[in-house]
Amino acid sequence: MGLLERMAATQAARSWPVGETVSMYERGRGHDATRFSPANYGDYLATSNDVYAVAHLRARHMGRLAPLLFNGVGPDRATVTDGPASDLLAKVNPFWTFPRLIRMDELAMCVWGETYWAVNRNNRGEPLEIWWMKPTQVKPIVHETDYLAGYEYTPLHGGKPIRFAVDEVIWFRYPNPVDEFSALSPLAAARLAADTSSSMMRSNKNMFDKGMQLAGTISPRSEGGKAVTFSADQARELEIDLSNRFSGVDKAHRWAVLRFDAQFNPMGVNQKDADFVAGLGLTFRQVCRAYGVNPALLGDNEHATLANAREFELQLWQDALQPDADFRGAEIREQFLPMFRNGPDHFEWDYSKIPALQEAESAVWEREGAQLDRGALTINEWRKAKGLPEVPWGGVWWAPVNKAAVADDQVNPTTEPAVRPAQPPDSTPPPPDPARDLTILRAALNGHGRLEGAHR
Repeated sequence: MGLLERMAATQAARSWPVGETVSMYERGRGHDATRFSPANYGDYLATSNDVYAVAHLRARHMGRLAPLLFNGVGPDRATVTDGPASDLLAKVNPFWTFPRLIRMDELAMCVWGETYWAVNRNNRGEPLEIWWMKPTQVKPIVHETDYLAGYEYTPLHGGKPIRFAVDEVIWFRYPNPVDEFSALSPLAAARLAADTSSSMMRSNKNMFDKGMQLAGTISPRSEGGKAVTFSADQARELEIDLSNRFSGVDKAHRWAVLRFDAQFNPMGVNQKDADFVAGLGLTFRQVCRAYGVNPALLGDNEHATLANAREFELQLWQDALQPDADFRGAEIREQFLPMFRNGPDHFEWDYSKIPALQEAESAVWEREGAQLDRGALTINEWRKAKGLPEVPWGGVWWAPVNKAAVADDQVNPTTEPAVRPAQPPDSTPPPPDPARDLTILRAALNGHGRLEGAHR
């Protein structure tokens, strides 16, 4: 009896590997994930300039990826370019394309750390359509012994919740070691920086909207060293007059005309003292760090130059986007492809259209080219590793000096040269010509005549 069977037999009421008894509420209404990805996180896309910029940069880049389908893995795999799976990923439903779906997935992952596909299947179980579901409306239903019992979706505009079976939903989520049934949103870590930035911007706006440009206190001048004070009515009248005349952006920098001698005492912290710009830069970099984005890619040119801009984009792909894309690709391979009876059985992303990664591929090309030149790799071995069909002339080594092909390693050193002369692929020797051969022989014996003439 296996480990899972022993656990089920001895503790059928326990959830493993969840580690705790599933509550009646979760069995009926689904797992509550609001602690790590509450619904109001979606508001940050509309209220935080930093979150919007970072999330949409990632979404635009992810939307450029195209799916690749294969039968088999490794060098012997075969590319799948048509069929139900390929057609469905080209147009996921009557209203959405695959790039739109990928963009929505990435935005949801940036905000809530998870995203869902609802797969509409026919009576035979074959997928017909893919529909994106807003993560805040979906709850996984935890099962005591089978891990998941399904999903519950609450329509956005009201109505009864809809139940989905486990094999009708594809669930993408970032790992959360605190709660494996709740996604860990990047915004959970970046929220404090985003809130600080928004508060600073609102404070700055209020300063210009409502603040007095003559900020400070006003007091009467002393006369003969004796302090003079305003009466309550004088102070109130002066305050009202100054507020009406100088409050607001359209009233800035006006002249103040007073009926008595007074002294202005500026006070308060101005924008320079508060280091407002530096504070915004700090919070922006904190948000970028949570999403793996270099601030230079979003206009923060403090440490950016034209020379290293490409390096920053390559860093974005290698350290953030490509690992996250491959992570989601594994879920497509494990959850989505088994829905198709006749394959395909392997999924990858096509990174060949990403300029930043192609520059990195040049180093791989040079290394593999050196292997081809030295005979460590044949053309067909290289093509097989890339999933390409073999060619008739690719099974031998083409030496780089004179492009001579070594057919095999069974060479007789006394009668055969180590390197045989190479002939063009699929070429055949010319037919014998006695007249031509006689002309060549006469030229060689007489010691005169040019080789070109001998071949006429």
